[in-house]
Amino acid sequence: MEAFDDRRTRLRHELQEAYDTWLRISESCATRESIADALDVSGCPESAQLEWFEYLAAKQRLILAYAERQANDVR
Repeated sequence: MEAFDDRRTRLRHELQEAYDTWLRISESCATRESIADALDVSGCPESAQLEWFEYLAAKQRLILAYAERQANDVR
């Protein structure tokens, strides 16, 4: 089983990678799309929606890892 510190490091890296990808896509959308175009929940046209949800999923995995660790420490 993966040690918590190793898991946390891996999940933090995944979160950073997902955020970097979304940011890169969002910045390119901002230069290509007009402000009048429809935006999704990420503040970017639908072309970046997948990256936004991948970022949110990575964030959720890291949060759950910390919650699991805290629950184990309380026991």
